[in-house]
Amino acid sequence: MVKSEGRAGYSFDQFNIVLAGRFDGLSKQLKKIARFILDNPVDTALDTAADIANRLEVQPSSLIRFAQALDFEGFSEIQKIFRNNLLQQLPGYSANYSDRIQKLKEGASEGGDGVHPILNVFLEANRDALAGLQSEVSVARLDEAIDMIKAASNVYILGQRRSFPVASYLYYMMRNMEMRAFLLDGVGGNLTEQARLISEGDVLVVATFPNYADEVIGVAKQARDSGAKVIAMTDKLVSPIVKLSDSYFLTDKVTVSGFRTVTGTMCLAQALAIGLGFDGEQIVAK
Repeated sequence: MVKSEGRAGYSFDQFNIVLAGRFDGLSKQLKKIARFILDNPVDTALDTAADIANRLEVQPSSLIRFAQALDFEGFSEIQKIFRNNLLQQLPGYSANYSDRIQKLKEGASEGGDGVHPILNVFLEANRDALAGLQSEVSVARLDEAIDMIKAASNVYILGQRRSFPVASYLYYMMRNMEMRAFLLDGVGGNLTEQARLISEGDVLVVATFPNYADEVIGVAKQARDSGAKVIAMTDKLVSPIVKLSDSYFLTDKVTVSGFRTVTGTMCLAQALAIGLGFDGEQIVAK
């Protein structure tokens, strides 16, 4: 086992890389714990291990086994990583920041006069999502995806449930650019049949978030088997779509009481779509 000071000093990104590498080898119960802590980073940072175990309906010892499976000595070391990550998310951090996070959890975020508390909670969450997008998406990764789409014979776009608005927007923009783009909407239960059109030389752009729809993952597998490229928008490295993709973006990791933001993914879709219409030109915000 790696010494405590080795893993405990990891950043949140390093933790995610370790977890992604070990995820497939975890038991069903430990995978359940992994998904929970990644979907609920604030709760993981601030709740007690006993509270988390109670919510997951597992024994506290299961959290210890989970930590040890990743070469940590205990679950508290993982919680420390999550706490440090939270403390670094907002500029102007002060000693009262933990209190602010707790208030956000309880739906009583600080706000200016005239701002509804619920609106302010989501304003803060979406600002965090956009800040995360800025740090996650590199110039090289975005350019790679744009070049991949430009080189494709056909572009198929897929997003179900809360991801559908992103897919619909991309389809709308690409069709306005007279690209051979096709929206896999699955109307009438025909998603599998629509996906059979995907072939070598094509690109599938897919957005999926917990609880990753089985039919979406199935289409991605089908696309890969046909020789097409896959570009994914998802939330974390352990997402099942990551291993099926040729290029991926991690967006919208922020949740508020179980409601996931979509602002980061939509912003990424805008950048991707507009980037397809520019050849070496620079967009200057005015």
